Amino acid sequence: MATPQWIKKLGGHAGELYVAAELSKRGIPNSLLPENFSDDDILAGNKAGTELCYIQVKACHPDRSHSFLLNESNEGWINSPANQFVVFVWLGSPKENQSPRYWIAAKKEVGEACIQHGAHGTSDKARRFTVEKLNKNWENNWEVFRKYMP
Repeated sequence: MATPQWIKKLGGHAGELYVAAELSKRGIPNSLLPENFSDDDILAGNKAGTELCYIQVKACHPDRSHSFLLNESNEGWINSPANQFVVFVWLGSPKENQSPRYWIAAKKEVGEACIQHGAHGTSDKARRFTVEKLNKNWENNWEVFRKYMP
């Protein structure tokens, strides 16, 4: 049976809230953006407002899926400015009481990964990334947000 859309939305919302909480824990002011804000979920920056960044959150609920879904259009992220990021959130299984895990990269790097994906150049528009296929250097890479920290 297919997972109802509202349950998928809850997983995405949970991912956004987890990322917002991690940013807040590090002293980085942030705010969730309205739903369907173009390719971004969170606005963050320093308190002075002199440094701002945009964050796209991709969440994966392991009880329903084993991969993060990107698509052919995300290859265009290769042209993203330096203040745009993607945070992949593996939510962890509630059945096993697992904690979330995070992979953080510049949006440009994720665009490059989409181009290097095996589906590039084929009729397959999906770019699925399992936890094992994500760049190991991205895991817990909160350091990319250093300039936004107090």
